[in-house]
Amino acid sequence: MRKIAIIGSGSWGVALATHLAKCGNEVKIWSFSKEEKDLINQERKCKFLPNLEIHENITCYNDFEQVIQDVEFILHVTPSKFTREIFKQYKQYVGNTPIIICSKGFEKETLKTLDEVIIDELPTARIGVLSGPSHAEEVSIAIPTVLVVASKHDDILQKVQETFMCGEMRIYTSKDVKGVELRWSLKKYHSLLCGSGSWNSFRR
Repeated sequence: MRKIAIIGSGSWGVALATHLAKCGNEVKIWSFSKEEKDLINQERKCKFLPNLEIHENITCYNDFEQVIQDVEFILHVTPSKFTREIFKQYKQYVGNTPIIICSKGFEKETLKTLDEVIIDELPTARIGVLSGPSHAEEVSIAIPTVLVVASKHDDILQKVQETFMCGEMRIYTSKDVKGVELRWSLKKYHSLLCGSGSWNSFRR
């Protein structure tokens, strides 16, 4: 069993938490909302995935330090426009813990990719990116899924792959952090502009 932090209690964060919990890991989710925390902890529900029953290995908090303490890696799963603001609030607790970016998009004001935003705020951060052709609803109900984790650090690639690779999910690895991040960020915006997907489909 590994302890894993997830920053963000939206559909994608909860879907990833569900998969990891089913694989036997202890998952701690951070939410900005007390309402969402209570819904997850007390009613075992997620408002973004109404048919999902929250696994017993998942606990939600509103405190960053509680979530990040003693975990093996952090999954950052907030909307891209909030990435810098939220990371500033928890970077003091990160230390050497790997940060795996699971959000898509760019910072609007600077057009920086999200790994660049994190490095701006914490130059010593050890970064990975997790992405792929996936949807929260499908992952939450264990439909077979393939994802890619990219990092310059071999130990991060190995740990993330070993942790996620169970049940119906397969994880491939890459050293091309920028390529993986750009590929899925640009796909998101292309779909939005061309009308082939709704905004709600991409809320990560």
